[in-house]
Order: sequence, then C-alpha cells, then structure tokens
Amino acid sequence: KLKEVEDLVADLVEVNVPFNNYITGFCAFTHKAGIHAKAILANPSTYEIIDPADFGISRYIHFASRLTGWNAIKSRAQQLNIEMTDAQYKECTAAIKRLADIRPIAIDDADSVIHAFHRNVKMGKTNPANVVLPNMTEKERLQLEEKEREDQKVPEKRRLDETVAEEVETEQIVKKARTNGVMA
Repeated sequence: KLKEVEDLVADLVEVNVPFNNYITGFCAFTHKAGIHAKAILANPSTYEIIDPADFGISRYIHFASRLTGWNAIKSRAQQLNIEMTDAQYKECTAAIKRLADIRPIAIDDADSVIHAFHRNVKMGKTNPANVVLPNMTEKERLQLEEKEREDQKVPEKRRLDETVAEEVETEQIVKKARTNGVMA
C-alpha cells in the first residue's frame, strides 16, 4: 500500500518518485553483483531486513551486467524454462560478461545469449559460448572475438581459483565440524 500511496501523492503534486527512494524506489530491492545476488537468491534476509512484498514492491535480480554471477544467470535461465548444468551456466555467464565488457546490455540481450548458448549446447557445438547477437556492430564483434581469445588464455587461473575456493570451503566445513565436537 505504501507504494500506491506514494504514487498517488506524486501524481497529485506532479513530481516524479526518485528511482533510488528508500523502500519504494525502483532500485531499493535491486541486486546486481554475483555474491550479493547469490545470497539474495538463497536467503533474502541476508541483505534485506524488510520484505519488499510488505510494501507492494518486487525484488529484482539484475543479471544483464558485467558484475553478474552464475547463480543469477541460472535463476534467469530457469525463469525461461532452460535447464543446464552448473558448468554450462558458468560458461554462459562468462559469455554475458564478455558482451557486457564491450557494451551496455539490456535484458533482451542477456536473454538472447542464454537462449543461443542453450541452443548451441543442444546442437552439440564445441564452443557454445561463441554467441553473436544480430544487433552487434562489426567493431563489437571484433572486440568480442578479442575478449574470447583473452579468456582462452586464462583457464589455468580459473582452475587454480576454483581449487583454492574448494580448499577454503573444505577447511570451513572441518572447522565447523570441530566446533560441533566432530573430529575429522
């Protein structure tokens, strides 16, 4: 009801409600960055002390961004009734991030990449992340190819990062078990 009252008053006095208004602004319950969006998807109370539904507002996970994480892309793909493996979601996310590094992307662009990636996987293409949008300029295509070449040079670093993350997670599990009196 608060949003409805705010909109009514704004209409009557002929002012616009700021997009960043507390609680009722468009951005108040918008989440963007990877780890932040993952936490919101898993348990909204980690970053929201109040439920947006209490104010007639919807939560929004922004996924068309270079800051997006694979959990946000997985959530969006599932909204589109597209199921893939976690590794495929991660690869699709990398494709979206590459595109977003080149130019601002809209929701339709991200959705097109998700659909094209999924279609490429289903067709058995060896590089399903090689997705070019029809509205891309020649310059953007060339920049995207360069970003893909750069990304191909970094798989060793990614594997190392994943290994370190797994070791940290394992260590945290062991510490928690010890805290609870379980010996490893």
